[in-house]
Amino acid sequence: MLPTHHHAPNPLTSLGHNPASLVHTVPVQVYVDESERRDYLLGVTIVTGPAQPIRAALRGLQRPGQRRIHFSKEQDSRRRRLLAAMAEMDLAARVYVSPGSVKESRELCLTALIADIAPAGASLLVLESRESMNHLDVLILDAALRTHGSQTLEYRHLSPYEEPLMWVSDAVAWAVGAGGEWRRRVEPVIDDVVRLGR
Repeated sequence: MLPTHHHAPNPLTSLGHNPASLVHTVPVQVYVDESERRDYLLGVTIVTGPAQPIRAALRGLQRPGQRRIHFSKEQDSRRRRLLAAMAEMDLAARVYVSPGSVKESRELCLTALIADIAPAGASLLVLESRESMNHLDVLILDAALRTHGSQTLEYRHLSPYEEPLMWVSDAVAWAVGAGGEWRRRVEPVIDDVVRLGR
């Protein structure tokens, strides 16, 4: 289930693995970042209300001179503060996990993501730009969108410096991958952890 801290009912509450049952009243926006450990993790941030106030709050968490929040580079004390702050924001997150190679796992995770969000009426998908690898995402996403018949979902690649909401995706993927204390601390933000390819 989605976290209970949301200030308004979240229309993704009914998404789960039955996206066709979603009755959405506002555009759903989705922001993606990846983390590589023993498994490949695709962190996904889901916003169903105004995104700009959340971006402003995230930028307010930056240290002086910091261009982006990158969880692998933060100290543990700051990670705890960041996860606590993200838990108060009007968003939800999920993580897709696959044990295969990066290329195979990214394809599997992105295809599963589209299968979840396209029937739910998502309007925007933002992925971290990987420069020379972006064309592979285009092939995967276009094939998945043809399969799931979405006419409304737009996707784009951006740098994490341009889109703070990807910082949340980075944080949740890192925390789920780290496990232990960090998995517990990120729990209020997590809608689901979807394990694929096992």
